[in-house]
Amino acid sequence: MTESLSGAEIGRKNAAALKEYLRGLKAQSGQLPARGGKVNVTAVALACGFDRGVLYQNPRCRRLLHFATKWYGLEGQGKAEAAPNTRDIRDERIRRLEQQNASLMAENHNLRRKLARLQHIDDEMADTGRRVRR
Repeated sequence: MTESLSGAEIGRKNAAALKEYLRGLKAQSGQLPARGGKVNVTAVALACGFDRGVLYQNPRCRRLLHFATKWYGLEGQGKAEAAPNTRDIRDERIRRLEQQNASLMAENHNLRRKLARLQHIDDEMADTGRRVRR
C-alpha cells in the first residue's frame, strides 16, 4: 500500500531535498545553474526531483534558494544560455504574431457578418420562394 503524505510533510520533504542539493553543490564548489544571468529555477527543481512551482510556492524552499543565491554568491554564475539579443528577437516575433492575430480576428469578424447576412437571405428565399432584393 502507498502511504499518502500531508501537504506539510510534502513541503518538508521538498525543502530537505533542496537543502541537500545546495549542500552538495557547495561541497563540490559548484554553481547554481543559470540562464540569462539568473538562477535557472527549472534546472534546480529537476535536480531536486520536484516541480519548479515548489520553489515559488513553498516558503521554506523560496527562502533556501534566496539564501543560497545571496549568501554563497551563486546568483548569476554559471554559463548564461540566453544571448542578450535573444529578447529582441522574441519581442519582434511576438509583435508580428500579435499583428497577424489582430488581422485574422478582423477578417473572422467580417466573414461572420457576411455569413449572417447570407443566411438571412437564404432563410427569406426558403420561406417566400422569392429572391430577396438588397
